[in-house]
Amino acid sequence: MVYDVVEEGWSQWGGATKFHGEDGHVAVSIGTVANLVTHGCKDSSPADPPVGPTVEDLAAALADLAPFRVTSAPADVTMYGYQGKHLELTVPDLPVESDGEHGYDFVGCVGGNLSSWILAGEGGEPYFGYTEPGYTEEFWILDVEGTRLMIAAERTPGSPAEYLAEQRAILDSIRIEP
Repeated sequence: MVYDVVEEGWSQWGGATKFHGEDGHVAVSIGTVANLVTHGCKDSSPADPPVGPTVEDLAAALADLAPFRVTSAPADVTMYGYQGKHLELTVPDLPVESDGEHGYDFVGCVGGNLSSWILAGEGGEPYFGYTEPGYTEEFWILDVEGTRLMIAAERTPGSPAEYLAEQRAILDSIRIEP
């Protein structure tokens, strides 16, 4: 997979990330998801049994992952020449408190974090970059010649329009090469 980052201020982290302010960011994450957590707030251990191997399995599991709110239900999509599913999840209004450093802890959640997907080859560590209620992740889950590929566009509430435009440009530049 190849993509272009033409604006300054983006860093590489599972794709590309750009920060605005202490705890705000936009990002594009790319990878193959091996599993999800059991519960996004209460149990960050891998789901058992693990999420099935198809695009549909992952889309359905993400849509059912508590406590996230589905803001765009799974729907068929063709992107970059491949078939798949698109959906969007948002962090609901959960109680938060300042962690005293650079963000918030989700009150009552394991380690103060929300977590969700687990990339293949990441040693079972789930994604836990959710910063606050209203944080949104837009997913494209594609079947790339038998490999389930996830592309996620993430944004915190109040992300500047210019950063969202840069994020869209990265998404538009993606090329999946054999």
